[in-house]
Amino acid sequence: MKALLKEQRGPGNLQLRDTTPPVPGPREVQIAVEAAGICGTDVHILHDSFPYVPPVILGHEFSGTVRDMGEGVDGFQVGDRVMAETTAVLCGQCAFCRGGQTNLCASRKAYGIHVNGGFAEFVVVRKEAVHRLPANVDFIAGAMTEPLAVCVHALTERIHVSTGQLLLVLGPGPIGLLAALLAKAHGATVVVAGTAKDADRLKLAQTMGIDRVVRVDSENLWECINPLSNGKGGADITVEAAGAARSVETAYRCTRKGGTIVQLGLFEGPITLDYSQVAFREFNVIGSFAHCWSSFESALNLMDKKIVDVRPLVSAILPLNEWETAFQRAEQGNGVKILFAPQQTAQKS
Repeated sequence: MKALLKEQRGPGNLQLRDTTPPVPGPREVQIAVEAAGICGTDVHILHDSFPYVPPVILGHEFSGTVRDMGEGVDGFQVGDRVMAETTAVLCGQCAFCRGGQTNLCASRKAYGIHVNGGFAEFVVVRKEAVHRLPANVDFIAGAMTEPLAVCVHALTERIHVSTGQLLLVLGPGPIGLLAALLAKAHGATVVVAGTAKDADRLKLAQTMGIDRVVRVDSENLWECINPLSNGKGGADITVEAAGAARSVETAYRCTRKGGTIVQLGLFEGPITLDYSQVAFREFNVIGSFAHCWSSFESALNLMDKKIVDVRPLVSAILPLNEWETAFQRAEQGNGVKILFAPQQTAQKS
């Protein structure tokens, strides 16, 4: 089979290789991958700026059909349409695992990062990670389940966004735009902010029904959102989805006193900021990382009921043998979400 492999540490070292299809062991499911999305993490791994364990096939956002099953797998049949969580390994015994907070398990390892992932024709995953796709969720939307689940965990499990709240999203990347769509679905008034390089994504946000978009390099963000705040002086909730120090400073400036800052963006290194503002303005700072089983079930339900439509965020679907173009587009922000179609690669090979 064809697979996109990070062969060793260091910038680059990503190659499309012919390799033997993985065989499912006990309680494992082999999936023929139909769609797989490029995440910012994949780009960071390409440049050696995110922890990973090579050699490893990248890709942790994928969907497909069940092709084979190992011993002890029940509840699935060959041909079932499915997607899989990113979590490949858990201890299953710590307080976090027992409490359903599997994203916080110290032994957690992920597909496409520590264990071979979905940028391949076939992938093998643990049975417990597999979710069946509902009738109204196709493979493309199925591959978008993981980033939507990240937002579900942040906005409905870590906090509870609701009708009447003013929510500001900083950074209109895939996660930021999905967070905006989710907040709109829960009745919030949503503002999405970006820079000149985000112009196309901000236009897309407008077409998807976001209440207000702001280019922070040409407009004063606080002056734009303050009239929407009912005299509170800022957003009730700010989602930091850019992973940039200046974006955190903006969150401090544009969140109302007693408001909530949700940290979704990841930084490449330490940042410097005036943390005393958290005390002075009584901010609630909420960290949110990855997702849990419930996050995926909720994300799939939202797409199945057509409450959240993720398809407008998909900018291109390319075969694996065009991976260099795909990664270049993802890194440059050319579009929003770039997906691979590994079976299309198989047909061309």
